[in-house]
Amino acid sequence: MMRVTDWYWKRWIRRRGLKFSTAVSELSSKSTLNIEEGVRIGEVAIDTRELSVGANTYIRSECLLQVVGSIGRFCSISTGVVLGQEKHTHPLNWLSTHPFQYTDTGLEYTARFDLATIGHDVWIGHAAMVMEGVTVGTGAVIATRSLVTKDVPPYAVVAGVPAKVIRYRFPPEVIERLLASQWWERDIEQLKALPMNDPDACLEALESIPKVGYRKIQITRRGCQELV
Repeated sequence: MMRVTDWYWKRWIRRRGLKFSTAVSELSSKSTLNIEEGVRIGEVAIDTRELSVGANTYIRSECLLQVVGSIGRFCSISTGVVLGQEKHTHPLNWLSTHPFQYTDTGLEYTARFDLATIGHDVWIGHAAMVMEGVTVGTGAVIATRSLVTKDVPPYAVVAGVPAKVIRYRFPPEVIERLLASQWWERDIEQLKALPMNDPDACLEALESIPKVGYRKIQITRRGCQELV
């Protein structure tokens, strides 16, 4: 049965043009989420201290957001995706890898970690996994069930275990123009009016469209607030 406070915050979030299906009370006491308007997040497990999610990104249910610090705008993340899978949860240079060694023994093992970073306009297919410390460039595509262990260049399409670049979405000169345009900083309604099936024409039109700011809210187990 949904708690009254969870019901209240879910409605509060929806009134601000966002969706967050995970109950606020289920967040870790150490987790802070900063999400921009238009974000849609299903029922996901969140195990990261601080995460920012950019405008109009959606994350389907059954995902795990672990050691990941930021997800850009206009990202499409399918079900069962793991972002920031930890690599050093057990010691490799001790007697054993088992946690009995630092449970009630006076010894302490602290796993080191590096945050994963997801750029803008990234499409991640079903059940793909991105390891901690990996940077996925803007415009990249990660195929279903891929295991990403290394940085992914902007606008690259990667697939496999481990994932490798199989092609790029556009020629180098178009990629350079797309990155320079920073089109994800424009209002979504103005973008919809562009000939989006023709990137060259879009890039020409973008020059006359001003950049805009997106509203942002912060979500913690204690509740939610709007950020200036």
